[in-house]
Amino acid sequence: MIASQSSPQARFWTRFWRLPALTVARFTLRSYIKSGWILLDIVLIWLFYATFFLEFGGDISYFFATATMCMSGLTLLSTIIIMRRAMQARIYLPLARLSARSAYVQGIILATSVLRVPQLLLMLLLGGGYHTHVPVFGIQSATIGSILAGLLGQLLIVVIIAALTTVLSTPIATRRIQIGFLLWLIAILYPNTNPIFAPFFTLLKTPLLPLIACYNLSVMGIGWYELFMLLLAIGYIIGLAMLADFWLSRRDLILF
Repeated sequence: MIASQSSPQARFWTRFWRLPALTVARFTLRSYIKSGWILLDIVLIWLFYATFFLEFGGDISYFFATATMCMSGLTLLSTIIIMRRAMQARIYLPLARLSARSAYVQGIILATSVLRVPQLLLMLLLGGGYHTHVPVFGIQSATIGSILAGLLGQLLIVVIIAALTTVLSTPIATRRIQIGFLLWLIAILYPNTNPIFAPFFTLLKTPLLPLIACYNLSVMGIGWYELFMLLLAIGYIIGLAMLADFWLSRRDLILF
């Protein structure tokens, strides 16, 4: 009787575990780890800690501001490596077997996103190990609430970067799309001093508001505005995944 009751649950979890997107994510992560590239991530995290936190633990604002910048760069690098490994001629056969290419793109984005979690926790563990003036935890002025809020904001930022890097990769985005994104990036980084064009450049920076809110989450906490921005950030991730699926579905395999 017990076996018959647990059997449907076991079949459900088996089907869930074997979903195309989860299968692609598992094999992508396994390939990334077996290739040894994961060691580069660990070494870079240690170098970030040794450079920015070994001699100065800092407060909660300093830690998450610095760690977010470092982890964003690491996310960009590791996602490029994963995409270069995942988008090769050997994907012709698995793509042909899938009912839709969305499972492959979603699996890659899921793999790059899951990889961020242990990396963020490792950085937090290293940063918290500095305790010259703090008896237990090395991040000054840190509370459980501020740490959880900071981790949530940091995770959303790096996942957005991973999804955006995936979308802008060569097999998915066209050269015109890549050039257009670079022009937008140059425009928002351009030091605006002309009052005539100030509203235009300010408008171009509007998509960054959710990222800025996530960046300041450890200090500002979660209010109604921050909650709305968090929902927008989650919408960014879903929208980027859908956009990658749409663009990849329009590309011929020969273009890979």
